[in-house]
Amino acid sequence: MHKYFVLSGIFLLFEYIFHVLGTWRLYQKAGMKLWEIIIPIYNFYILLKKNNLSKWYILFLVNPLTSIILLFIFWMDLIHSFGKNKKKDILFLFLSLGTYIYYISFFEKVYFSKFKTKKEKEDNRGILLATILAFIIHTYIIQPFVIPTSSMEKTLLVGDFILVSKIHYGLRMPMSPISIPFIHNKTIGKIKFYIPIFKWPYFRFPPFQSIKRNDIVVFNFPKDPNHEIIDKKDHYVKRCVGLPGDLIFIKNGILFVNNKKEKFFSKKQQAYFIKTENIPLNIEYIKNKMDIKDLEFIGEINNGYYYKIMLTEKEAIQIKNIFGNIVFIKKDIFPSNFKEKFIFPNSYSWNRDFFGPLYVPKKGEFLKPNKKNIHLYKEIIFYEKGEKVLLSSKGYRIKKNYYFMMGDNRHNSYDSRYWGLVPEDHIVGKPIFIWTSIDWDRKHPWNLFSWKFRWNRIMKTIE
Repeated sequence: MHKYFVLSGIFLLFEYIFHVLGTWRLYQKAGMKLWEIIIPIYNFYILLKKNNLSKWYILFLVNPLTSIILLFIFWMDLIHSFGKNKKKDILFLFLSLGTYIYYISFFEKVYFSKFKTKKEKEDNRGILLATILAFIIHTYIIQPFVIPTSSMEKTLLVGDFILVSKIHYGLRMPMSPISIPFIHNKTIGKIKFYIPIFKWPYFRFPPFQSIKRNDIVVFNFPKDPNHEIIDKKDHYVKRCVGLPGDLIFIKNGILFVNNKKEKFFSKKQQAYFIKTENIPLNIEYIKNKMDIKDLEFIGEINNGYYYKIMLTEKEAIQIKNIFGNIVFIKKDIFPSNFKEKFIFPNSYSWNRDFFGPLYVPKKGEFLKPNKKNIHLYKEIIFYEKGEKVLLSSKGYRIKKNYYFMMGDNRHNSYDSRYWGLVPEDHIVGKPIFIWTSIDWDRKHPWNLFSWKFRWNRIMKTIE
């Protein structure tokens, strides 16, 4: 914890020095005394007064993320006071990360006119305040997400817009302090919308509740190859089926946790093979009336029509009862001797339906590498320690808790069966609410004319 706040203090000091060196000449031209410009905290108090901003804005200085916003407000008002009030000036200021103000201060002949009046300030104050508060809520309390894939159907549907609490499992403080607000990890070519060289250590406040088995969890994808900083890795949402200390085993497509069969839940989906005779399935009826979207027509052989569909057990029974020409409907289960490509860990002959046993490590446990677990845990030790695991090693004490995640759409989910365990520092938060839901064309999601609101899912809590 102390390391995080020490680095935050150093960063705030750097901000202060950067601000003073780049603006002191302009502020002197504006009539301010040198001591008013350089005394920490007091100088910002004076600037708030001159810019007709409330004094409580100074609270934004204690946090690196909000202090950057406050500095940009000061810089925009300052260059405006020297006639630099065109859109291109504001754009240069942002794109140069503030260094444009050095250019104005030291390389241009500019003349002070006046600071913005209170009336001019009030015109933009509401938007400014709303933006800052939204940024604080987005960063530290609740963040909105949209569900882009079907890996959690029927629990979470493609097009569900959800709110995720960042405080239920303990607020994880931001690790990348310099980034564009409200933009996660977008890139243009190799240019990232954040500065990766500034990286804070991991720190999380105590949780209001711990992760429970079968909780739905939002987390950063551990194997994201494009982003090194944890909180800038891609976001995933899955169900946590394995807690630290659990033994995970999948047999014939059925999950066992600590040698106990998972409890039945009606929204779990799996792949089914269906064959009809003479007449094909009514695809439009299945998609529109039964709200079943993951459907693939395999082909026709001798008046037999073959399909692969993601269904719950209840939906499989319904389809069998509705269509009288069904020859068979059965689950698409891989055989136990089939080794699926890219399964975790890839040194074992496992697949999505026959997986494990896999022990989920917990913090504080002592791990002794051997021939059986060397491939299984080498990446955990490498992740924590940054060293390769040797069989001659005396052992290693696990530093973090780990979790095993699976999608409810079991045969259409890229989850822990394929890429491994989720470290506790990758946990983002708990989905709590669906605030709206849109059923769109999955092949053409930007076709707005095809959008339909799912009224029964709007303002719905996530169980």
